[in-house]
Order: sequence, then structure tokens, then C-alpha cells
Amino acid sequence: MAAQPARAISFAIACAPLFLLLALAACSDGKPIPVGFSGQLTGKMADLGVYGRNGAMLAVEHINEAGGIDGRPLKLIVRDDGNTPEGALAADRALMDQGVVAIIGHMTSSQTLAALPQAAKEGIVLISPTTSTPQLTGIKDNFVRVLVDNQSHGRELAAYARNVLDIRRVVSIVETDNASYSLTFEKSFTSAFEELGGNLLQSVPYSAATSTDWASVMADLAGLDPDAILLTCPAQDFVTLAQNIRSAGITARLLSGAWAYTENLLHWGGSELMGSIFVIDFAADNPSPEYVAFADAYQRRFGNRPNFASAFAYESVLALAAGLRKTGGSAKGLLESLAPSETIPGVTGPFAINEYGDVNRDTFIVTVRDGQFSTIGLRQGHPRP
Repeated sequence: MAAQPARAISFAIACAPLFLLLALAACSDGKPIPVGFSGQLTGKMADLGVYGRNGAMLAVEHINEAGGIDGRPLKLIVRDDGNTPEGALAADRALMDQGVVAIIGHMTSSQTLAALPQAAKEGIVLISPTTSTPQLTGIKDNFVRVLVDNQSHGRELAAYARNVLDIRRVVSIVETDNASYSLTFEKSFTSAFEELGGNLLQSVPYSAATSTDWASVMADLAGLDPDAILLTCPAQDFVTLAQNIRSAGITARLLSGAWAYTENLLHWGGSELMGSIFVIDFAADNPSPEYVAFADAYQRRFGNRPNFASAFAYESVLALAAGLRKTGGSAKGLLESLAPSETIPGVTGPFAINEYGDVNRDTFIVTVRDGQFSTIGLRQGHPRP
């Protein structure tokens, strides 16, 4: 008989966390917390936005399943920014009119730069999964990101190209509609590459919005005989350019940054992609239990594997949730609760946001091997507040 009170006490202790969660939920009005997502969901570069939206949706679902924010569920409201500055402003305006506490977005640097002043005026924080322009680095504003800026990416790729691959002569082909990303990435790569004794033979700018005579361009490049070609462009253009490069008989190694690194690259491309090198904060073959669980959950939910946009959008929502727990679900004081942050256990690895809203995390060198992305190099970051 004496064992019964002991068992009762043990049961009460074991159930204490549940009772606390239920008590918190009872104290909460249960009203959903509206969160915006703004990215390109239609058009030529829609893969980046669709994968990002899906990652954000999955994170919201997981957070809500775990009890939400003090018993209040997150409600994701999605808008298509059309991958244009005008579309970004309109999408964010619509989200702010619906009372969102923050916006996950945008997915490209140019749209983020266009939307930031309007968001700042309204006191809304933008948390970008994939904006990496250095124009926003080290600035105290209402912008937070979970992707390392592309100056770091450019330097890491240049060092790998020169020191590991012994590449000496490079030609650059750069898409200019997203200039705040592409031109700064090209510049950081070139600067580091030349400091290491490399030579940029030529830079070929183009606009994805207009047609280009690639046969003529390839004829010129073949005469330069580069060791590698730096392609700073979206995935669809990367595939088109790779096909033109190989058709012209150019065997140079293909190098790129994060922009082209999507699953659609593998779906659209073929043997022309073999051996291509990318720099990114994400590894599709990440063996960690956290990433494997995330990737499996994403596969079950959406029927395909996640890419870097999916993972970073998921982690953007994790960062937002950490901030909202400090503010009790309120937008008031949210920026201060986000930046700086404690180390956040993300699905791709731990990361931390500093006082400027910039992130510190590992960076990977990735290649295409047997039709898949394969990690071949790592620069270890040190996440810290």
C-alpha cells in the first residue's frame, strides 16, 4: 500500500511538463500568430521560392505540433513576389496589411533590397533564407539572414579553385538582373583568386530577361582556353550555359555559388554538369541525425528531397520562433530578440545570428558526381552570439 503514494508522486513528476504546457495553453488566448512568407513562386526562378515556401511550411507545422509559441500556433501566409522589385513591395504590403509579425523572405538579394525600406518603415523584420548580398553585411537594420554572405562564399571558392584544383585561368559569365548578389559574388571571387596568383581572362555579363547569342560567346571563350568558367546565375541558366559550353568543345571546369545549387539543376542537367563545383552553407549528403530527420520529413510531406532553400527557410522559421518565445509572440521587440541570438540547433547544423543580423555557420565545397551533389570540402565556422 505504501507504494501507491510513491507511484502517484512519480506519475505527477513525469507529467509535470505536460501539465505546464496545458497550463500555458490555458493562459493563452490560442489566437494564431500570423507569419508571412514572400518569395518567387512563379516564373523562371520559381524553384527557389517554392522550395523555400515548403521548408517554411514544414517548420510551422512542426512548431505547431510541439505546442506553438506559448500555446499559440503560427499561421503562415504566403505571397508570390514574382521575382521583381515591384512584386516584392506588393507582396510584402499585402502581408503587412494582414498583420504579420515578420516576413520570411525574400529569396533573392535584389528583391530583399527593394523591400527592406518599406518593411523598416512599418517596423517589420525580414528574415531571409537565401539573401547573401554583402550590401547588408554588418549593418544594424531590420534584416536577419541564415545564409552566409557571398563575399565569404566567393573567397572560399577562389581558395579551393587555386589551392586545391590548381586552376589558373578563369572566365566569368554573370547574370546581372540580380546584380546585388551576382556582381558582388563575382567581385569577391575575382579579388581572392587574383591575390592567389590566378588570372580572370574575361567577364561576360548577361540579362536573363533578354536573349543572348551564346554561340558567338562560346566561340570567343574557346579561343581564350580557360581552366575554369565561373557561372553566377540561376539553375536553369547554369544548365543552358553548361550545354553550350560543352557543345563548343570547351572542357573547362565549371564553378558556381549558391544561386544555382538546387535539385532542379540535377533534374534539368546531364553529363555536362559532372565535376561542377559549388560553394554553399548546405550539404545535401549531410549525415547528421537532425538533417536526415528533416529531409525524410520533407520527402514525406512534399514528395521530393529538400534543397538549401528548403533547409534555410525551415531554419529561418526556427530563428523566428526563438525570438517570438522571448517576446511572447509579439512583434514588439522582435528584432532585439533575434539579433544577437544564442546558438540555434538547426537542421543543417548549429548557427547563430550576430548583432547585425548576419549568420555564422559552416561552409561546404560541393561537386556533382553520379548525378548527385557530393560534399568534398568544409570550412568550419564557429556559431556564436
